[in-house]
Order: sequence, then C-alpha cells, then structure tokens
Amino acid sequence: MTPCDLQRPHSMPRTRRTRTFTHAHRQRLERSAEHYLRACYQDKTAARASEFARFLGVHHVYLSTITPQITGKSLRDFLREKQLAHAEQLLRTTPLPVEQIALRCGFGTTGTFYRWFQARHGMPPGAFREVKK
Repeated sequence: MTPCDLQRPHSMPRTRRTRTFTHAHRQRLERSAEHYLRACYQDKTAARASEFARFLGVHHVYLSTITPQITGKSLRDFLREKQLAHAEQLLRTTPLPVEQIALRCGFGTTGTFYRWFQARHGMPPGAFREVKK
C-alpha cells in the first residue's frame, strides 16, 4: 500500500469530529474574556472579536466557531453582554458621564454604546441610571 492509497478520494466528503465542550471550557473562555476586556477598559480601546482571538493566540474563525458551541451565543454577543454588564454597574455606582462610561467599557464610540444599550434595555443609559437609583 502506498501513501496515495491512504488519502481520501476527492469525491468523499470530509467529516469533522464533533467536539464536546465542558464547563471548564466555558470557565476558561469567561476568564479570558474578562482579562481581555479589562485590558480594553484600561486602555479605553474598542473591544473587537478579532482582537480577542489574537489576544488568545487563535484564529478569529476558529474562536467564532467554538464560542457558540461553548456559550450558546455568537462571539460578538458574548463580548457585548460582558461590556453591557460592566456599563450597567458603572451607571448604578458612579457619577461618570455616559460618554466616559461608553469609552471605559470598550464600545469605541458613544453611538455604538447607546445603540446596544437601547437594544438590550429599551431605554437610553441616562434613563436606566435614573430608574436604577
């Protein structure tokens, strides 16, 4: 038998092994996201899925593929949820202006922050702050 005999014929479809992810995988992804987002918050830079993948040393496509399998959410939504939770905490506990909170939570622009916050809560961040006082 030659090595060519062991190769998959072109007409045969490639099958992928189904991977099972555990609670430990989710915990590692959660911790990694917290470290990445903390760096974004500290540097006041926008959080991006591609940069998160680079931060982890994996390809963006790979991370975008496994994140929904681990969390049940897309990579973007997974990161956004964490950013919004941080923003909610700052709105409840600090007198910071909404514009500063947007930057401190890695949204990049105030407009992006308002759009995502409104979509999640059905009200702008300022109104949320008043309601949650």
